[in-house]
Amino acid sequence: MILADEASDEASIWQLVESCAYGADLAIWSELTTEGSSVLDLGCGIGRVARHLAAEGKDIVGVDRDPEMVADMNRLATEDKVVAITGDVSELASLELGRDRFEAIIAPQQLLHILGGEKHRHRLLAGVKRRLEPDGIAAFAINEVVPQESQTVDILPDLREIGESVYASRPVAVEFDPGSLTVVRLRQVVGQDGSLEETHDSITLDLIDRESLAAELAAAGLNISRMIEVPETDRHIASVIVVAGHDAGNS
Repeated sequence: MILADEASDEASIWQLVESCAYGADLAIWSELTTEGSSVLDLGCGIGRVARHLAAEGKDIVGVDRDPEMVADMNRLATEDKVVAITGDVSELASLELGRDRFEAIIAPQQLLHILGGEKHRHRLLAGVKRRLEPDGIAAFAINEVVPQESQTVDILPDLREIGESVYASRPVAVEFDPGSLTVVRLRQVVGQDGSLEETHDSITLDLIDRESLAAELAAAGLNISRMIEVPETDRHIASVIVVAGHDAGNS
């Protein structure tokens, strides 16, 4: 499955390098959805999860705010019944998604952490409730393991060879603040001629735990039905997938 190539924009390539080697959660997303079911993938990016599920026969719509990642997913997807749409996931109620409601709405990896705070999560969850079938499931991945102080990081880089260049990315620091943390990465590109380009990139993540998410879901009219632990790997921290549905009699 080709998720990005030489024709892809830089954001798509770096998502491939930094995120798409992760697969510990894929079996869970497969288990939560069934063949032929309609699935809305929030923050789909270049399609790590969306295309995996489409290959299993699910009917997938992905939404992402980055038009170039959306274009890459649509250009490279070979699976039937998968399409990506450019849009703000916090405006789900007003987006044209090809159908009104979905049997499953999923938010893999870090989406809830990067929306920009509780206000934006509330708008997203209200949209999820609006677009979820009465007996459907909504599932959100969150990371609860965070450092209690800023620190440097020394781990092996994520590597990909794309065309004639080698891309490497590794976290070098975690900056902790009350309510959020910022991960700083060193990105390196080695060209065929041996040239080296280095840049730094950072992403700020809001801190969320299962208890606070449960309260936000309840406020949106969604109830938790189960929590699925995703164990840590030798390269990735543990996470939890929180599964919810409509309140009884409130769909």
